[in-house]
Amino acid sequence: MLRAPKGRTANRESARPRRRATRRDAGTKRAGPRRGLVARARYYDKLTGVFSISRRYFVIGAFDGALTVLGLILGAAGHSTDPGLILAAGLATSVALAVSSVFGAFEAERVEQDLERQGLEAAMLTEVRGDMVAAVRFATRVASLVHGVAPLLAGLLPLVPFLLVPSVLPFSEAVVWAALLTFAFLFFLGAYLGTITRRSLAVAGMRLVAVALATAIITILIGGHGG
Repeated sequence: MLRAPKGRTANRESARPRRRATRRDAGTKRAGPRRGLVARARYYDKLTGVFSISRRYFVIGAFDGALTVLGLILGAAGHSTDPGLILAAGLATSVALAVSSVFGAFEAERVEQDLERQGLEAAMLTEVRGDMVAAVRFATRVASLVHGVAPLLAGLLPLVPFLLVPSVLPFSEAVVWAALLTFAFLFFLGAYLGTITRRSLAVAGMRLVAVALATAIITILIGGHGG
């Protein structure tokens, strides 16, 4: 007589925590600590689209960094032939771009993710918790970091030839090589975008190079040819 009630009680007690776990956070087990970093990142990407967001930030940041430093070089070359000055100014510009990009992207993404979360909560009439909150934090930090690293790395590229002045290259040739390296980098960056959009790689690459050429001409005219 006592076995049946015990069985029923056990069934009820065992069923309750399962229903609670399902209602609170259905994705907690899938993204639990047993998963590796790559699997967790992929799971968070499904929730936030952080990979596509970071790709956009990388392209924007790299384009800004390379073109800004090239403009600085071409503008300053008309007034100074000191490679140390070019290196110091270029490095400072790259670092400043990196810092501003990180915090700018962080604030922008934080606001956008908060707005999306608030909209989702209003639609669901409940507070968003668990994996979604962690995914938003992950997306915000990753996108901000990518947006900061991209202009720093791309901005350092045009400075490489000036490390060889005057032992290997004269100053004038270093300026030319800086421009060529920047154009080549931007071409491959555009070609990469072409592979994503399934468009002509040459056309996609030359679009960015055309913008860089126009910018180079403008900065040369502004810099002049003073000694």
